[in-house]
Amino acid sequence: MMRFKRWHYLLAGATILLGAIVWLYFTGVGRTPQEISQLKQSEIKNSYDVVVVGGDPEGIAAAVAAARSGSRTLLVDTRPVLGGLMTRGWLNSLDMNYGPGKELLNKGIFQEFLSGVEGDSFDVLTAANVFHQMVNKEENLDVLPSAAAVLPIADGAARPLLQPGQSVAGDHAAGKYPVLSGENLNRVKDEGNSGQQAGRLTGIQVFMKGQGVRNIAASRVIDATQDADLAAAAGVPFTYGQEDYGNHGQVMAVTLVFKLEGISKADWTKMMLSLNWQRLQAMVAAKGSADRHTGANFWSAWGFDAIMKDYKSNNPEVAMRGLNVGRQRDHSVLINALQVYGIDGLKVEDRQRARELAQKELPHIVEYMKEHIPGFRNARLAGVAPELYVRETRHIQGLYRLTVDDVLENRDFADRIAFGSYPIDIQATDPLFRGNVIGFPTQYAIPFRSIVPQGVENLLVVGRGASFDSLAHGSARVIPIGMATGQAAGVAAALSLETNAPFSEMAKDARLIEQLQQHLADQGVDLKPSQVPPPPETRHWAYEGMKFMRHYGLAAGGYNNNYRLDENMSESQFINGLNVLRLAGVKVKERPALYPEGNELTLEDVAYMFSRYLGHDFNKKQAYEYFAQAGFWDSQAVERVQANNGVVTVGAGYMLLQDFTERCLAINK
Repeated sequence: MMRFKRWHYLLAGATILLGAIVWLYFTGVGRTPQEISQLKQSEIKNSYDVVVVGGDPEGIAAAVAAARSGSRTLLVDTRPVLGGLMTRGWLNSLDMNYGPGKELLNKGIFQEFLSGVEGDSFDVLTAANVFHQMVNKEENLDVLPSAAAVLPIADGAARPLLQPGQSVAGDHAAGKYPVLSGENLNRVKDEGNSGQQAGRLTGIQVFMKGQGVRNIAASRVIDATQDADLAAAAGVPFTYGQEDYGNHGQVMAVTLVFKLEGISKADWTKMMLSLNWQRLQAMVAAKGSADRHTGANFWSAWGFDAIMKDYKSNNPEVAMRGLNVGRQRDHSVLINALQVYGIDGLKVEDRQRARELAQKELPHIVEYMKEHIPGFRNARLAGVAPELYVRETRHIQGLYRLTVDDVLENRDFADRIAFGSYPIDIQATDPLFRGNVIGFPTQYAIPFRSIVPQGVENLLVVGRGASFDSLAHGSARVIPIGMATGQAAGVAAALSLETNAPFSEMAKDARLIEQLQQHLADQGVDLKPSQVPPPPETRHWAYEGMKFMRHYGLAAGGYNNNYRLDENMSESQFINGLNVLRLAGVKVKERPALYPEGNELTLEDVAYMFSRYLGHDFNKKQAYEYFAQAGFWDSQAVERVQANNGVVTVGAGYMLLQDFTERCLAINK
C-alpha cells in the first residue's frame, strides 16, 4: 500500500487551488466589475429605410436584422443604455423555449446574444455590452439613445403631433416612459373596428433633450416599445390587460427587482451546496411542503415557494412570490420576486407609487430572507432597478390574435416566424388571485399576422404588446420569443421594401411569406414546420367545455396539463366556475350567494344553482325538472354523470357551464 508523504498533500492542494483559480477566472467570479461599452456615435440622417423604436431586446433584434438585410436602419430609444428590461429592469434570467427534443427554439440573433452572456442567467452589464457590440458592428445601423419623446408621423387619419420648436410637457418630457406617445392616451377599444386603414406611418418625430424636435422620415417602422406606445399613438386598436376575456381593469402584478450584497463567496457556495435536491426537499419537507420547482446552477437559483409563502407583507398591495435569484460578477445577487398589485403601467403616477410601495416593504423582505434562505444571513439591500418590470398593459389588435388554444394545442401556422414552448404563466393580479399556470405547450408557432397591426400601414409591432390574447401572452411575452419576432420584423421590413409590398399584403401572399422564412433561415433562424401533435386532452369528450372555460382562465392544467376532467368536481370548484357568467358578460338580476354544502355535486345541485341565477326560487328537484322541460340537459353529459353514480365530473361540469352560459347569452339578446 502506497504511503503518502507531506509533499504529496501539498502538491494535491496546490493543484486543487490552481484549478479553482482557473475555474473562477473563466466563469467571471472574482473579476473586477465591468464597465458598459460605449455606443457608437451616429450622425442621424433625415430619412431611413427602417426605423425601430424601442431599445429593448426585441428592438435590438429587429434593428440588427433589418441592417443585415441591407436596409438603412435607425434604432431609437429614450434610455442611454440598450437592453431595456434586461439592463434597466435588471431582468437577468431568461424564460427559455426548447422544442420536444430539448433543442433551442428559433436560434438566430437570440442565440448570438445567448452565446455572448454567461447563460440563461447573466450579469446585466454583460448583457448591455453584448447588445452594444451587436449594434456597433452593423454598418447599416445608426443608433439614437436618450431621446426625450418619440411620436408617430402619419398621413391619412393622422394623430396630433408636435411642431418643430414645440416642447413636451409633464412627465413625458422627463423621459419616465420608455417611449412616449402623448399624454394620457385614451384606450382604443376594438369594438366596431372595421379593419379600414386609418393611415400609414411615414416617419417619427423625436424630441431631443435640449435640441428641439427632429422629424425623421421612414419607409417602414417597427414598434418595439414595451407597451406598444407608438402603435397606440398612431391609432392601432388594442385591448388593455385582461379585458379581452371580461376581466376588466386587471393586469398582472408589476415587479421591482432588487439587489442584495453581503452574500460572500463562502455563503454563496453554502447556498449552492444546500440546493442539492435531496437536502432541499428534506428542508422543505420539514415545513410540511415539497418544493418541487426549486433548483440552481452556478449563476442562478429559483423556487423556494414553500419558504416564501410564509412571508407576511405589511401592505396587502405588495407580495412576494417564489424567488428568481441571479448572480452578478461583483458577488451581488438580483432578486426577481417582489410584486405590486393594481398598477397601471401606462400611468407615470402608478409606476412611481409601485416603486414607493416596494421600497417601503423591502427592509422587511430582506430580514425575512436573511432568516429563512440558506446563505443569506449576511445579506443587505444594495439597490433597486432603475425601471419597473411591467408584465402587461396593451395587447394590440393585429391581423391575427394568438389564442390560448393556439398555444396549448401546439398549433403551427403557414406564416410562422417564430416558435414558443414556455408555459402560460399568469402572474398574480391581486391578493385573491396569486397566479396560475394554465398549461404547458410542447411547441407552437407565432404567425407573421400577429405582428401586423390593424388600422395602420408601414408598421409592425413586436414584444409583449403584439397581437396576443392576454392568456396566450402569458407564454408569448417572454424575451426569447420577442427577440425572434423582432428579428422577423426586421427582415420583413427589408423584404417589404425590396418587393414594394405593404405588410398587410405580404401577410396574404404565400410566396412572400416563403421568402421571408428563407431570409430568416439565412440569418440562422430554424423555422422548419412543426410536427408536434395536439395534446391528448383534445380528444376527451368534454374538451369543448374545458376549452370554453379555459378561454376565461377558469380551467388550468398546470405544468403537467392535467385538467382532471374525469375526477369528481367539488361544489366549490363549480361555484367558482360560475364566474364565467360575469366574464362572458351575462346580465343577471342579482348574483346569488351560493355556498358548498359538503356533498357530492349532482345534477340537481347544478340545476338549483343555475335556477338561482335566473331568479327562480325552486328547490333542487323543481329546478332539475324546470331545465328538463326546457330541453336544457345535454344527453351525453347526463349519461356520463349517471355512469359516475350520479356525481358530476370536472369535464361534465365544464360542459354544463358552457351550455348554461350560452343559453343566458341568448336570453340576454
